[in-house]
Amino acid sequence: MFYYEVFERQFAEDEMRWSSFAPEASFVTDVEKPGTARLEGFDVVSFSAGAAPECSPLSCNYLANELPVNAHCLFETLQEAKDALEAGKFNQAEPGPFRIFAVYSVDS
Repeated sequence: MFYYEVFERQFAEDEMRWSSFAPEASFVTDVEKPGTARLEGFDVVSFSAGAAPECSPLSCNYLANELPVNAHCLFETLQEAKDALEAGKFNQAEPGPFRIFAVYSVDS
């Protein structure tokens, strides 16, 4: 089982800048953080449709073959994910903006 936390800013590759975003108001959000969770890494996910996640260019577009990722196809640190976005490594992979998710595994 997995638990995800999203970084509070999104990156627009066409403008090369970070901006804030908010949850979709029509979706009820009532998430309880698990008592124990193991951080597996950080994923970058496209959000061109707004509120719905689309794909991870690390796996969907094989960017993991070109970028340093762990055995789970994830960046080890938030800073590595941010640096890759700011360096243009996700440009032309998928339409953005992009959001960064911390991926945790949870024992059931």
